[in-house]
Amino acid sequence: MPTIWLFVLYFIVKSSYWKKFIIYLGFIFLIITSLPIVSTFVGKFFYSDNYKMSNHNKKPVYVLVPGAGIYMDGYGKKHPTPETIKRARYGKELSKKVSIPLIFAGGGDAFLSSAYFVDGARQVYVVEVESANTFEMAKNLKKFINISDGPILLATNPVHHKRTILALKKQNFDVLIPDNYLKNIVPNYSVIPSIQGIGSFNEIIHESLGIVWYYFTGKI
Repeated sequence: MPTIWLFVLYFIVKSSYWKKFIIYLGFIFLIITSLPIVSTFVGKFFYSDNYKMSNHNKKPVYVLVPGAGIYMDGYGKKHPTPETIKRARYGKELSKKVSIPLIFAGGGDAFLSSAYFVDGARQVYVVEVESANTFEMAKNLKKFINISDGPILLATNPVHHKRTILALKKQNFDVLIPDNYLKNIVPNYSVIPSIQGIGSFNEIIHESLGIVWYYFTGKI
């Protein structure tokens, strides 16, 4: 993403000196952000160990699974993205382990996730389908559950923890995360540039911009 911004800037500036500088800088950014080891270390700043269940003498009452997008196939049919499915599977696992209801939230993501994982299990499924972002999800949850019920156990990508927790706490929800929240993450310390590295770094930038935007607009 930084490289794209520099690419746009390249066509704005007129000076040949600055154009050359932007090209070099863009190349450096591209190499750095494509290194998986960079995302592995930077991503740790978004982890929220203080909210681990073992650090609090509280029992969660719901497992919350925020959606992570949907996509259309070649036949015009909607499907949950791999990240949405990953979160849903982890949430269902936590729901069975702790024996508490499972909440799918996030517009069409939530609807598809709940439909994808309905299997007749005894757990109660609550689906919030009105929200289009993390802030709306946190706000709309008040329509379905009571804050006084107890803590929410969050099942999402660890990089997404900080913004989600802050948004939920802004709405006065008590939030916990699983002790093993990193179990689905395999640290990648490779110094070989890759598309995966670029994707991971872009996700970090997305979360960083989201947190900054939410802060200045009073959403967290």
